[in-house]
Amino acid sequence: MQGKTVYKGNCDNLDILIRYPQDGDAYAMCNYINTLSQEKTYITYQGEKISLTSEEKYLKKQLIAFKDHKSAQLLLFVNGKLSGISSVDMQEKVKKHIGVFGISISKEYRGMGLGKQLMKYVLDEAINNLNGLRIISLEVFAENENAIKMYKNFGFIEYGYLPEGNSYKNKFVDDVLMYKVI
Repeated sequence: MQGKTVYKGNCDNLDILIRYPQDGDAYAMCNYINTLSQEKTYITYQGEKISLTSEEKYLKKQLIAFKDHKSAQLLLFVNGKLSGISSVDMQEKVKKHIGVFGISISKEYRGMGLGKQLMKYVLDEAINNLNGLRIISLEVFAENENAIKMYKNFGFIEYGYLPEGNSYKNKFVDDVLMYKVI
């Protein structure tokens, strides 16, 4: 799977490439997540900085997980620059049939349909390649209405809320819990 291309094309005069991560992607991934972290968008990182060493360790673990059919992660490149990441990662033990979904898109490319495209491909890859996958779950900030709408369009169903589940921009924001049966 390493580096496997799942989509290559042109959209609105943008060169789009969606592929699996490969050795050497840690630097771009580190810069990408650190940029999102500084933006303090709807992600786990809220201003923290990831080290290149930490991202290299993460990438190494992900590449092993791909080989073991325990993760499907895709990178979105726009005009050669890493601009989105999405994954479905299998849980373990009694939850080994559940994959956890996540996605992020660079600020300059949000609202253009690239997130939908990336999500479609990562879900397809997960369904086709992850051993034992039966349910995909996700958590989303309740304030992130665009994401919730997109997830519902992909067949995800709300099943709960975690009140004040996120400390976000000096206030507490609920977490919406969603799932999709495969």
